[in-house]
Order: sequence, then C-alpha cells, then structure tokens
Amino acid sequence: MADQIDRLRFQLRTLPPAPSIPAVDSVSARVEDLIGITTAVSAQIKHCLSDLMSGGPTKAALQAYSNAVAPLGEALTELGRMHAEIAHYNFTTHPAHRGSPPNLELPRQEVNETVSGCCEAADEILDAAAIELRDAAVKLMPSPSRLQPGTPGRALRAGSALPSLPPAPPAVTPRAAKSR
Repeated sequence: MADQIDRLRFQLRTLPPAPSIPAVDSVSARVEDLIGITTAVSAQIKHCLSDLMSGGPTKAALQAYSNAVAPLGEALTELGRMHAEIAHYNFTTHPAHRGSPPNLELPRQEVNETVSGCCEAADEILDAAAIELRDAAVKLMPSPSRLQPGTPGRALRAGSALPSLPPAPPAVTPRAAKSR
C-alpha cells in the first residue's frame, strides 16, 4: 500500500502546474485512488482485529495501520478541497465571467493558490501515511525465529498472507569486486 501511495504522490506531482488548472477528471481519479488505498488500510485493520486473538505481531500491525488512517483522511480532505475548488471554478466562476477575462484573473489566481497548497499538503501528509504503512509491513513480517529451518523465506503458518523474506544475496568480497 505504501507503493500505491508513492504512485499517487507521483501522479499528484504530474498535475499541470499554475497557471494551468488541472482537469476535474484527473483530480477525481486521484481522489478515487486515495479512497481505494484508505479502503485497503481499513480492510487490513479489520483483518488484524480478527487475528488479534491468535497473538503474534497483529497488535503492533493494528497500531501501525490505525496510525495510517488519520493521515489518509487528512490527505483525502486536501484532495477533496482541491477537487471542489476546481469544479467550482470550471462550472460556476468561469461560465459567469467568460466574456470578461479581467474578471477571471483573480478567481483563477485564487484557484491556483488553493490547488498548489492542497497538492503540497497532500504530498506531505501522504508521505507520513506511507511511513506508517511501511512500518506496518515491517511489523507483519515473520521474525527469523518463526521461520522453518532449511527453507529461507517461508513462514511457519501455512497459507499466511505475510510477505516472504527473500534469500540473502551472496556477500561480495572486496577482492572479488576488484577483479571485475
């Protein structure tokens, strides 16, 4: 999920900068992406709650996922504010002053300031949420003591949805590195 947030942050940065106003449909798509991420985090919280009785790292993961919910909600608020400002400008302000470009200059500038501020705030907030989600993923990884001997990266619990650990890469000695 943290990767999805990183992708969303990238997509927010690719929105056209001022003085252009982003298209409503592109902002709507980013809002839908964030709603999907928030829904997935909520599902993980629900999953952690159902596994809470079994013990394990679920309590720590539950806390980490719960910590991610607030920043996701704040980011959704910022994207919603940006979406509302753009929609209001495009469908109310612009048609009302279409014949008078000087009257559109101030509203356009205000929308640009709001959009820029919302994008910057959402980017910072989403960064905090990504950190929380990475923390949750680390807490969900099986500890080395729970791994089966002889099968690196395999968790003891069959059917576990936890990510498996990749095998450790062979160490490169300085002498071998020089010979290349």
